[in-house]
Amino acid sequence: MEFTVHTPGGRFVTIGATEVAGRARVAGGTAHGHAATVNGRPGVIAWNEDGTPLSLLAFTVADGRITEITAVVDPAELALMDLPDPV
Repeated sequence: MEFTVHTPGGRFVTIGATEVAGRARVAGGTAHGHAATVNGRPGVIAWNEDGTPLSLLAFTVADGRITEITAVVDPAELALMDLPDPV
């Protein structure tokens, strides 16, 4: 399992199912997202109250298991993406 986070400070990678699960518990507390397809992958997008994207999660699934999670929380990177309008 691999978890890559794109932040304004760079990209950070966590490897290992236990480590990724720990990070997911910490990060998943307050955001409310909506299901989306991200480059053909299942994902979740959350928006700020002003309608700008807050975060994007994309999941790689193989044999029914999540093998990779990519998170983008860098506002500059999110602004360049072709994302759907807020729900």
